[in-house]
Amino acid sequence: MPLLKIIILLPFTLSLLLSGAAYSQGWIKYENLEDQFVVNFPGDPEVIESDYVTESGATIPARIYSTQSNNSQYAITVVDYTAAEEAHITLCRQIAAENDIVSPNTCTGRGHLRDIRGSIAYEAWNIRKRASGEITYDAFGQVDGVPGHQIQILHADASRSFIGLYMLNRRLYVLEGTVPDDYPPPGLFQQSLGMLDEIGRRVRYESDAEGNYSRVQTRYEYVGVEDPITGEPESDFSISSDGRLRRPDEFTGAWTPDSSE
Repeated sequence: MPLLKIIILLPFTLSLLLSGAAYSQGWIKYENLEDQFVVNFPGDPEVIESDYVTESGATIPARIYSTQSNNSQYAITVVDYTAAEEAHITLCRQIAAENDIVSPNTCTGRGHLRDIRGSIAYEAWNIRKRASGEITYDAFGQVDGVPGHQIQILHADASRSFIGLYMLNRRLYVLEGTVPDDYPPPGLFQQSLGMLDEIGRRVRYESDAEGNYSRVQTRYEYVGVEDPITGEPESDFSISSDGRLRRPDEFTGAWTPDSSE
């Protein structure tokens, strides 16, 4: 048991120790309002548009954000399950046409909800299936109270992959960092993922004693010099990164329980 505790805490501890050095080497806080996330990257990522086939066979869009640094790879894939319903209708009509089915009620079901509910389990299954090494960790995980799943893989060359899967607002986030055998876990990358609401405020939940979740106040905690109260970058305190005029009491990334949704 003591050994297990050390392994789990190590990424966070190292991220604190290395954050200053890593930032000076070019790490940035990358914010994406279209796919509603923020994460630390060692430079601007390459963005690739892709297709993702769900468990039911429907094709939905995905984007892959990736970069490399010091023999390490960092990537976050965002699978857009907001398009799942339309994708299911398209697939259903295609199957109906191929089988000469003309009933007007054939493609009006809610089958896409099965794909959405099972998205994390399905992608975890895909990762296990294509893993090129030993899976050393495979269990529940969470980010800011958003439930998910975490997998760690030890590859044949002794490099290690640290993978996190999280679903919020019908977007599946697949976070993957791979480092060489003599490198520490990618804590600065792993620990920085934040999911945003529709206007760019970071989302965080906490549960009560009964297991009921509610959204709570939060602030950014990333690389760089930030205001200790608001979490805002000090050099960009009053400027909206999305070009939207903000109220004087509204801070980028901050959410308070009395603010409107």
